[in-house]
Amino acid sequence: MLSNQWLQNKSFIQWRLFPSEEDNLYWEKFIQDNPHFQDEIEEAIRILKSIKLNTQKLSPEEKQEIFALIQKNIEKKDKQRHLRLYLTVSAVACIVLFLVLLQPLFIGKNEISHKNMLVVADTTSVNQKDIQLVLANNRTITFEEDADIKYDKKGGITANTGIEQIKVSKEATKETTLNTLIVPKGKRSSLTLADGSKVWVNSGSTLKFPSTFKTDKREIWVDGEIYIEVEKNKAHPFYVNTSHMIINVVGTQFNVTAYDEDTDYSVVLVEGCVDVSIDKEKARLLPNQMLSVSTDQISVKKIDVNNYISWKEGYLQFASEPLSNILKRLSRYYDTPIDCDNSIAQLKCNGKLVLFDNIEDVMKTIYNTIPIQYSHEAGRILVRKK
Repeated sequence: MLSNQWLQNKSFIQWRLFPSEEDNLYWEKFIQDNPHFQDEIEEAIRILKSIKLNTQKLSPEEKQEIFALIQKNIEKKDKQRHLRLYLTVSAVACIVLFLVLLQPLFIGKNEISHKNMLVVADTTSVNQKDIQLVLANNRTITFEEDADIKYDKKGGITANTGIEQIKVSKEATKETTLNTLIVPKGKRSSLTLADGSKVWVNSGSTLKFPSTFKTDKREIWVDGEIYIEVEKNKAHPFYVNTSHMIINVVGTQFNVTAYDEDTDYSVVLVEGCVDVSIDKEKARLLPNQMLSVSTDQISVKKIDVNNYISWKEGYLQFASEPLSNILKRLSRYYDTPIDCDNSIAQLKCNGKLVLFDNIEDVMKTIYNTIPIQYSHEAGRILVRKK
């Protein structure tokens, strides 16, 4: 029995959803008596774990409802055999990738022109393996693991990786010079600024910021992707600068995607209000809206913000997202070139995908969920239709 067939087994899924001592004993004995199934069962368990989110727990009522759906879907497996895996796994946690063929929505866009307004950082540093915090005095602190960094109101620094804690006194920083946080591909970091604002910095991104905010306005510079919760202070407005745009905010939560190497960039507003300036163009965003720019065209539309901010929790969420876009995000995150065959590039995907430490585990999850196959060739991952 293949791992995806175990995902069609009602007893197996019930055991994983509602583990009991009796079921644990049964499956332990089953594996002991049938060691040739052990690898397949472990793989099926890994797939189920990969589509569970630590940030969401199901109530007993929700679990019962899901199991009822599983039973219903399994009864249909002979009638819809080619969809067996998608139906079952999506019913288990409602967070799995599956293909949905949809016509792309047409969104009206207004023509704009722009030029680079500010180059914020030398992005060659993001190719390093470790997270780097370059202080105002040019001292560099490196972190092998994802780091949570906090600046206090006086400019003192505490950094916690979960393994070690590092403290830097105020004397090591300069108030008038910018600090630089460099997050390489395959890593994430979080930063609390001196004013209490919290920033999550995504893979392959660089953030420049002062140790303390001493002027009438608070200002940071970004190359890459961040999610930020700005501490409210009407007397000191907050500005996020990228090479493409300037975002003015009083107090709010939003996501910025603006890699210097990309021509597409966006702002997603979760809460509050922001004004976005691109050359002479200005736009005001309201909650659950996204401003996006592609090939010198600007558009504002209503969206599900979770599709754009889930990365900070360690997973990606999609809604009618082309497979090629998903693979592009994975390619950047893991610093691994991925080539997608044109025959499946525009297939629309819905669901959630956990960002494991290793891209191989992510590709296995996709492979076990949708009809694709992949191979490694000369340092690249080639994805094609199964």
